[in-house]
Amino acid sequence: MGEIETGRSPNDMRGWSLQNASAFWLDHRRLRVSQGTFKAESSVVRNLVRIFGCDATLTSLADVRRIRSYQDARLKANISPKTVNNEMQVLASILQLAELWQRIGHRYKPLLVVKSDLPDALTQEESIRLLTTAANSIPHAVAPYAAALAFATGMRSGEIKRLRLGDLHYESAHPFLYVRRATTKTDAGARRVVLDGIAVWAARKLVARAHLLGSRFPEDCLLPTDRARHTRPTDPLHGASGYDPANPQASWETEWQKFRSVVGIDHRRFHDLRHSYISRAAEAGVPVAVIQAQVGHLSAQMVAWYTHISERAQFKAACQIEDSSPELLRILGLSAAGSAIGITETTKQSGTTATAANAGDSSRPSRVVIPRWRCRVRMSA
Repeated sequence: MGEIETGRSPNDMRGWSLQNASAFWLDHRRLRVSQGTFKAESSVVRNLVRIFGCDATLTSLADVRRIRSYQDARLKANISPKTVNNEMQVLASILQLAELWQRIGHRYKPLLVVKSDLPDALTQEESIRLLTTAANSIPHAVAPYAAALAFATGMRSGEIKRLRLGDLHYESAHPFLYVRRATTKTDAGARRVVLDGIAVWAARKLVARAHLLGSRFPEDCLLPTDRARHTRPTDPLHGASGYDPANPQASWETEWQKFRSVVGIDHRRFHDLRHSYISRAAEAGVPVAVIQAQVGHLSAQMVAWYTHISERAQFKAACQIEDSSPELLRILGLSAAGSAIGITETTKQSGTTATAANAGDSSRPSRVVIPRWRCRVRMSA
């Protein structure tokens, strides 16, 4: 009776097989999530069915020991903890259909995911090599031009893959493209993306390739899929040849790995190109709200980090402006130091050891160097 009152009583679906229950769950999800999310969840379901077995009942899966064994098996297969946790979220949603997850959810522990403290953006040298290599790539390439587009716009790989020709407007006075809600991660992802010169160059390359492969109409894919790569017998495109403008390319991973090896950035992810764009924008003093309008959703952690970068860039600019007008500083008895990396004081407070600016003149001020983001001002005697 207690389980009924708390909503923990299993229902008639508890005897369903994982295969039938997951098919039912996917039919429910199909109309409620974006195309990209649905494809990702379908892939997770295939893994769950393959590992647990298609005939495994939901009741048998509502066992913390089996879940822990699944986690162990996936980790041994070098699957990341974050991916395993995502797979467990799908399984939990399926078990909730039979009111089974409520019985074990309090005992389930997600795997620890270690998050990087800072986004990993490309260095200036890496950026130069990336664009130089892209400029010398063959016309039929995808990864080099997609990488340049991501670098110049902050777009995610999935957003680029699902672009349609009608989404691109690079011939207008202010070039832009549309990212549709169905092709992006969140509601905030649906947006208008402004294109700079690099982005327009990359878009032209990809559109020219699309035309050669048969994409001509606004609803045709910018990156039409190669039918020959659809090898599963259950795939509707299996056995066909040529390119299909109605369906987008699913992956460029092999080409990306080769491209980044040539560039010399084997340690980089494609997603780092997004971080590179955001970092460059923040360092240029672009307000974080404007950056978000361009790239879509950012986590609270990322907003805090990029706000810090933007504030540091603005502070540096303020110091540069001040240094350009030394006569104004002299009115107040101040003088410009010429660089926003330190501060000069006339005292030796806080126990800091100061070095005299001029050993032969004890009346000259002493300098204390502090973090790089502070402005340096010399107090006149």
